[in-house]
Amino acid sequence: MKQVCVLLFAFLLASCDQIEAGRGDAADGPEEQPSSLEQAAIDAGVIPDVRNVSLSGAFERQSDLGEDRFCAVGNDERGYQVGLLAVFGPDSKCEGLGSAERNGERVTITLDSEQRCSFTASFDGVALQMPGDLPESCESYCTPRAGLNGVSFYLVGEGDAVARSTRGREIENLCPSG
Repeated sequence: MKQVCVLLFAFLLASCDQIEAGRGDAADGPEEQPSSLEQAAIDAGVIPDVRNVSLSGAFERQSDLGEDRFCAVGNDERGYQVGLLAVFGPDSKCEGLGSAERNGERVTITLDSEQRCSFTASFDGVALQMPGDLPESCESYCTPRAGLNGVSFYLVGEGDAVARSTRGREIENLCPSG
């Protein structure tokens, strides 16, 4: 039990360290090396090493309103083709296609199947979190009373093959190629 508490404490401290590190203006700078505490948590298997995890794969989030989906096909060097579906009930959703580029924990997503909508999400190796404040153009991907602001998705399967099986509502395959 004591070991679990120590690992949980290490994870929490590493998370705080990441929040503090993310406040800088180094969006285009080199990837930061993990702190010694974060490295200990990575070595213990408590948190993933985001430097060694690909964005390629299928992401989901279940709720009472439906199943949200995100997929990415490609790699960090060439970029990714992405698709997403955020569900807010039987008739309310956001759905779109686009591309993404990843720099460490920052993922620049550009949706371009409607109006061009570009924003930076965060990826910790497990969860992909959209920012709470998005450009107005992102509304073109959503029905009334739906929005992508603050939506999150969780990695459920790694790799292009899994991503290609991700289905949307109006868009049959959210990630048909890469």
